[in-house]
Amino acid sequence: MSAPEATPGAPPRPAAPDGDPDRTHGSHTGTGHQDTGTERVPSLLRRVSAALLPARRLPRHGNPARMLLSATPWRATGYLLGYAVTGPVFFAVATAAVLAGAALGQLTVTLALTVGSVWVVRCCAQVERGRAVLVDAPVPYRYQDVTEPGLAGHLKARWTDPAFYRDCCYLILLHPFLLLLDALVLAVWLPLLAGAALPLWFWTVDSRRADGTLTAGVRLGRSDGSGPGVWIDTWPAALAASAVFLALAAYVSYAVVAAARLHLTVAHGLLRPPPDPLAAARQVLAGPGPLSSTTPRPVAGPTAHEGHRS
Repeated sequence: MSAPEATPGAPPRPAAPDGDPDRTHGSHTGTGHQDTGTERVPSLLRRVSAALLPARRLPRHGNPARMLLSATPWRATGYLLGYAVTGPVFFAVATAAVLAGAALGQLTVTLALTVGSVWVVRCCAQVERGRAVLVDAPVPYRYQDVTEPGLAGHLKARWTDPAFYRDCCYLILLHPFLLLLDALVLAVWLPLLAGAALPLWFWTVDSRRADGTLTAGVRLGRSDGSGPGVWIDTWPAALAASAVFLALAAYVSYAVVAAARLHLTVAHGLLRPPPDPLAAARQVLAGPGPLSSTTPRPVAGPTAHEGHRS
């Protein structure tokens, strides 16, 4: 039986590798390329990473071992630990300053003191801008100038400045979310670092076994000795556990750097001045014009013969 002839003018059907014309690549019934969930996850991670601010002092390394040995995860750790210490302090100080300013503003006698509460919030925000030097350049800032004289001019300039309300949003409203982000990452990262250093300190700790006796070493599991767990009481066990923790820490270091970049992105989004839509036009007007590059030629005066005749 002969094969069916092709219709004149129709495109030829692609043949399969085994020569069967009825099987084509990428058919819906075959094993063609499909958009699975495993392919969407890396693309989503790439989009999220592209949306984060590229910190200048947090270069990303493709090799996990090089990433762990570089200064990148340690700078990110310092940035996150610094906020875990200063964040709650600035949250309490800024909240008290805003509430005190709102209360003092109700009385005419204490109205001038409300300017001081604005300066307290500004000082806290300035420290946060300077802390960014651990992972990037300091965050730029611009506050509204006082254009009217007297106390009324100061109050109007300070309490109507959008930068003041952005500072409050970062220091007060977003503090619980940023602190939770940093705490979750550090809660995973710091125990891994402690486990990687097990050979340095496991022999200094006494742990209790299930029968109540104390023994030198560390138990990875329940501290009372019951339930599943691993005893680290010899040097070979400590070295093996340290290698496992080091391998895990090498991959978790990417999450630490990502958390620092996310925190820095939020800080830049609120603590720096908003982009000026007319910045390009102002730069063109401030720059030299097209005629300034040409050197003016001196005007030719009368020649000596013409001057003698005159």
